[in-house]
Amino acid sequence: MDANTIRIILIVIGAVLISLLYWWERQRSKDKDADDDDEHWEDNDRREDGDERSDDVANPDAPYGVRASKTQPTSDKPDADDRAASSARVQSPKAESDQRSQSNQRSAPAKPAAPAKPAAPPKPAATKQVAKPPEPKPAEVKASASSAPAVVETKKPALEPLLIQVSVMSGRGHTFRGASVLDVAESCGLHPGKMDIFHCLDEFEDETRVYFSMANLVKPGTFPFDAMDEFTTPGLVLFAQLCGRPEDMTILDEMIATARKLAISLRGDVLDDMRCSLTVKKQDEMRKAVIANQLRWAKETQS
Repeated sequence: MDANTIRIILIVIGAVLISLLYWWERQRSKDKDADDDDEHWEDNDRREDGDERSDDVANPDAPYGVRASKTQPTSDKPDADDRAASSARVQSPKAESDQRSQSNQRSAPAKPAAPAKPAAPPKPAATKQVAKPPEPKPAEVKASASSAPAVVETKKPALEPLLIQVSVMSGRGHTFRGASVLDVAESCGLHPGKMDIFHCLDEFEDETRVYFSMANLVKPGTFPFDAMDEFTTPGLVLFAQLCGRPEDMTILDEMIATARKLAISLRGDVLDDMRCSLTVKKQDEMRKAVIANQLRWAKETQS
């Protein structure tokens, strides 16, 4: 047999098998439905038999074969309508009178409320006429301006620097020659400068500052630097103005040391500001004055 014949045979056999399976399933489903119907009818019969037995037990005095209907009420209790009617009859006369009075009050018409009186309109406030003050004349304005006290600004008084000085005096009947003063002053660091006097200079932070100066004892206190060979003087004055700087104490010590050098070289004496010999006690007083001046300047700068 060729391949086509074998293929046709297999197809026919498959179709037959499918038909047989379909028929077998149909028969199986029908048998199952029939079994379910039988069981349903048997359950209904059992329920009816049970209901008949319960009715017989509930009414043992009923004649055999007669059953009580399910719609007939078996309770001896009065229904709701009978209870309401009996309670309505038993109401007291007082309750009836209360009900009548309440019904009369409801039926009575309400009295209309009295109309409110309209509020009286506010009276307009009386406007007061404010009289304008008369404008002052120019003459009166000038008079008032002149009569007003002048406000004077009071400024704090400026602090004045502390002046300290010592002197170098020659002996009685003697004087200092100009050429000698010029040479000794230069050796002590004093140089001719402004106002035709000598100055002790110091460079402080790229700035040349005058520590102290030396003047002529004779007024006007200047030196003729162009004619020092012909110049003479009885004394020299060293002085400084201290403004509360930290180096003020150093300036005082340097000035006293320079005065002593001048006195030794020129054969003179060192005197204080009262033209008395400079003592150790006087030097201590001058140092205390310098310290007090520093505190005064520091307080002023803080305020």
